[in-house]
Amino acid sequence: MKDSYPDDWFAPGVPIEQIDGQMAQQEVRSALNRLCKSKAFSCSEKLMRFLTFVVEKTIRGESSHLKETIIGMSVFGRTPDYDPKADTIVRSQAWRLRLKLKEYYESEGASEPLKIVLQKGSYVPFFVRLAGDPAAPASLRPTG
Repeated sequence: MKDSYPDDWFAPGVPIEQIDGQMAQQEVRSALNRLCKSKAFSCSEKLMRFLTFVVEKTIRGESSHLKETIIGMSVFGRTPDYDPKADTIVRSQAWRLRLKLKEYYESEGASEPLKIVLQKGSYVPFFVRLAGDPAAPASLRPTG
């Protein structure tokens, strides 16, 4: 596995713009559950907590709360006076998480119909449906 993290490793796909409806949320949670039970994440409890936190916040429509300081306190147990400039735990774990996601989707998760993506520069995940997947529920299909 390469050390680099290309931005387009998850292509081809169609970004899911909104997660609305119980069926869509359930499908995202199922994909998250499979990912957390995978070999790639089997020894990565911190990364599973990080990923679960950001996915759940996004599903609940609280992605605006996904800031470095909030993640540091909520996921990594940092105190309210936590200084992300001095303690880079969130950025370094986000980098590791991106590598683990890449590893998973290039191996045991290659056939996943729904991919969870955390792009560089953001802690807000988005969800990619493989192009042309006829099994996609209407609430997960792109609009427009």
